[in-house]
Amino acid sequence: MRTKSGKATGPRHLLSILDLQDDLPDLLKRASVLKAQRRAGRLTKPFAGKALAMIFEKPSTRTRSSFELAMTELGGHAVYLSPGDMQLGRGETIPDTARVLSRYYHGITYRAFRHQDEESLARWSSIPVINALDDREHPCQIVADLLTLSERWKGSFRGRRLAYIGDGNNVLVSLLLGSALMGLDFVAAIPEDYRPPAEVIGKARALAGEAHATSEIVVSPHGGGEGGRCPLHRRLGLHGGRVR
Repeated sequence: MRTKSGKATGPRHLLSILDLQDDLPDLLKRASVLKAQRRAGRLTKPFAGKALAMIFEKPSTRTRSSFELAMTELGGHAVYLSPGDMQLGRGETIPDTARVLSRYYHGITYRAFRHQDEESLARWSSIPVINALDDREHPCQIVADLLTLSERWKGSFRGRRLAYIGDGNNVLVSLLLGSALMGLDFVAAIPEDYRPPAEVIGKARALAGEAHATSEIVVSPHGGGEGGRCPLHRRLGLHGGRVR
């Protein structure tokens, strides 16, 4: 957590892509180096002796596999915890769970139904909490997406334009904000009833402006997709049965 002066007062958490505002470019460079080392069979073990608790309230294929393999290959150990197997699923509170896990582990990955539960776990935890997806954001997915684009574009986002067509869901929120942080021109074609929250749109536009980039939300895919250097498409109603 950080004070208003920006000084750290506890563990650093990754609940939103905005938590990487000062570190995202360097993180992408570091990830690219680790990826190359993995291909060459030269990975070091910086997480030796470290353990990660993985709480997943929702099913996961790619995210769970990525975290477990990464911890193993970097020398650490990941423990999968289903709410049905924990006291959390039997009435134990999030603060109690956070305090207990903080005594056993070095970090927590949490895939939650509600963003407010992510925030509560982080508030009471004395170790870092990483958002593995909730109803508001999916920051780790967007870090991976931006790494892919960085590799494709040789590390430069300047003058690039990304077009998105689909639902204004949790993935779009992180992508919208992450693109702005990297100075990537971004346009999303989203039906009026599926737009992300107004405060998210405003924040993305402000960040993009600071980076001399643009961030747009349009209704028609004919306008959103034109000129996009790398279009992304997602179907509508991915979460919560929003299309009946």
